Amino acid sequence: MKTYEAMLLVDPTIAAKEWNRVGEEIDRIVKRHGGAVLQVTRFGERKLAFPVRKSNRGTYVVAYFSAPEPVLGKIKADFQLSEIVMRSLLLAHAGEFRKEPPKDFETAGPVPPKIDAFGTRGPGGPGGGRPWEDRGPRPPIPSMPGV
Repeated sequence: MKTYEAMLLVDPTIAAKEWNRVGEEIDRIVKRHGGAVLQVTRFGERKLAFPVRKSNRGTYVVAYFSAPEPVLGKIKADFQLSEIVMRSLLLAHAGEFRKEPPKDFETAGPVPPKIDAFGTRGPGGPGGGRPWEDRGPRPPIPSMPGV
């Protein structure tokens, strides 16, 4: 059996509240196809560049496992069907297992409040309502000659 590395993007709410469930899901999928999980490491939560399954944040998890080569496609398919795993990348692995995230892997901090381009936090926030409501009456549109 070969050793593989799986980089998984996991739903952040499940990873924060039910971390054991994430490990059980990975273990269930790999063991279902005759493999064995060697190590599961949480790298941390990050803000995503684009929404994945309607979520703007995700928790990265690295799992090392050994499995027969012919079942790798089935394991990948099961990760795609999982409700917990949002994205997955499987690679053949040789060398040491990573026990902590790399130094350049910045985790996301607290979610900042949403502030629009005018410096307000939307209707009801500081600065009142919508900025275009405070402009006053608009000047009349001049009529075009010949129209």
